[in-house]
Amino acid sequence: MIVNLYWIALFVLLPVTVLLMSRSLLAKAARSFLAKAKRHTSDTPPPSPTDSVTGEDDHERIKDKEARAFQIKFLKVYLFAMAADWLQGPYTYPLFKTEFEFPEKTVASLYMTTFIAAAISSLLVGFLADKFGRRNACLAFCLIHSLSALSVLSKDLKVLYAGQALGGIGLAMLWTVFESWMVTEWNTRKLGDERLGTMFGTMTRANCSAAVLGGLIGDLAVEVSGTRKGPFVVGVAIEAIAAAMLICCWNENYGQPKDSKEKHMTPQETLRQLGDIKIWALSFISCCWEGTNFLVLFFWPGILQDAHRRIHGPDAEDVPYGPIFAAFMLAMILGALLFSAIMKRKKSRLALPIDPFQSPSKTSWLKKAFTNPHNLMGIVIFIGGGCLLQSAYVPIEVLAFFGYLLFEFCNGIYVPCVAYHRGIVVNEGNRAGLYGLMKLPHFLFVIIALATAVEG
Repeated sequence: MIVNLYWIALFVLLPVTVLLMSRSLLAKAARSFLAKAKRHTSDTPPPSPTDSVTGEDDHERIKDKEARAFQIKFLKVYLFAMAADWLQGPYTYPLFKTEFEFPEKTVASLYMTTFIAAAISSLLVGFLADKFGRRNACLAFCLIHSLSALSVLSKDLKVLYAGQALGGIGLAMLWTVFESWMVTEWNTRKLGDERLGTMFGTMTRANCSAAVLGGLIGDLAVEVSGTRKGPFVVGVAIEAIAAAMLICCWNENYGQPKDSKEKHMTPQETLRQLGDIKIWALSFISCCWEGTNFLVLFFWPGILQDAHRRIHGPDAEDVPYGPIFAAFMLAMILGALLFSAIMKRKKSRLALPIDPFQSPSKTSWLKKAFTNPHNLMGIVIFIGGGCLLQSAYVPIEVLAFFGYLLFEFCNGIYVPCVAYHRGIVVNEGNRAGLYGLMKLPHFLFVIIALATAVEG
C-alpha cells in the first residue's frame, strides 16, 4: 500500500508542474483572445504599437525578446550535453557492480578516479577555456565525454580507469565552461541581472526535464540492447548532435575579447582574485550543499528501501526507483519555477516608481526576506538542512520521502540562486578559471565521502 504513495506523488506533481510551466503561455493566449473579443464587440481598431508605450517600455520589450531568443540558442545545446550525462549516470554503478561483477572496492575506486580527475582538472580546464575559447572547450567536452562513455565497451580495468579519468575531466568542464560561455554572452548583450536570474531558473527547470527524459530514454536503451552499455552508446550519439549544433549556432568568447588591449589573466592573477570574501563564501556554500546533495543522490534508495522493509518485512518488494527519482526532479522544477517568479517580481518591482512618503508595510520585512536572492538562499539552505535531519533521525518511510521531496524543492531554488550569485560576483576575464576553482572543494568533499563510506 505504501508503494502506491510514490506513484500518487508522481501523478500529483506531474500535472501541477506542467500547468505551472505552461501558465505564461496560457495567460498570454487568454489575454490575446479577450482583447480580440473586446475589439470585435466594440468595433474599435487595434491599438497602435506607439500607444501608451514609452521608450523605456519599448526597450524592455526588445530586451525581453532578445533574452528569449538567446535562451533557445543556449538551451538547445546545453540540454543535449546534460541529457547525455543524465543517460549514463544511473547505470554506471549497476554496470560495474552487477554486469561486470566487480567487487565493491573496485567500484568505489573507479568512482573515486572520476572525482580525483575532476578535482585535478578543475585547477586547469577553466583557465584553458578562458584563454583558448569557451566554445572550443564545450566541443572538447563532447569529445572527452564520448571517449569516456565508449570505454565501458571494454571490461579491461585499465581502459575503464582511463575512461573514468576522462569522465572526471568532462565533469569539471560540464559544470564550468557551458555556464561561463552563457554568462559572458549574456553580459555582452546587456540583457540585465534580473533576466539572468530568470535564465538560471529556466536552465534548472530544463535540466530537470532532461533528467526525467534521459532516464526514460536510458531505460528504453537497456530494454532494446539487453545491456546497461546501451545508454552510454546513445549518449555518444546525443553528444555528437550537441557538437554539431555548437559549431553551427554558437560564436566563440574568451576571458578577454580577442580585440581587447587588456592582457589575458594568468592563473596567478586569477588566484589573487580569490581575496574576495564573496567568492570564498560561495565556494564554501557550494561545497556543503552540493556535496550533501551528492550523498543524498547516492544513499536515498537504500534509506527508503530500509524504511520500507521495516514496515512490510525483509521480503518486501523494492520501492519504485524510477517514479521516485522523477518525483524528485518534478519537485526541483517547482523550486526553480518559484525562483523565476521571484526574480520576475523583483524586476517588475524595480520598474515601478517609489513613493518616498509611503509608510512601510508591517510585512515588508517578510517580503524582503523572500524576494531578496541573498536572503532566499540562506532560507532554503536552512530548510533543506532541516529536511535531511528529519529524514536521518525519523526513519519513517512517508516522512523520509516527503523530507527528500522538500529538500529537492529547496535544491530547485538553490541551483539557479547560487548560479545567479556566481554570475554577478565573478569577473569576465577569469570566469571559467574561477568557476573551476570554486568547484574544487566540492570534488574533494565527494572524494572524502567515497573514501570513508562503507557497505551499509
